[in-house]
Amino acid sequence: MLIVSLVSLSLSSGLMVPVADGPPKFNIEATCRDVGKSSNSVGGTVSACRTDEEKARDDLTAKWSQYPVAKRNTCVEGAKLGGPPSYVQVITCLEM
Repeated sequence: MLIVSLVSLSLSSGLMVPVADGPPKFNIEATCRDVGKSSNSVGGTVSACRTDEEKARDDLTAKWSQYPVAKRNTCVEGAKLGGPPSYVQVITCLEM
């Protein structure tokens, strides 16, 4: 809920940072580093996280230009809130 509020705030305040023509470059190792270590974990492994992130990155690369620029900006900025950004989070946002 916090992420939605922050994204809404950034949209309404005009603080959107444009996204480059290609998909973002995230550090998959940083994204997956703490998988399985917290009490809130859903039981995933670091290896499964890397696989999911790599697949999402490849899907984003293939489909990036099909998404509206405003939606890309919103989803990438939202993925950067609250910890290391995730390709899975970006593609999930774009497909909603």
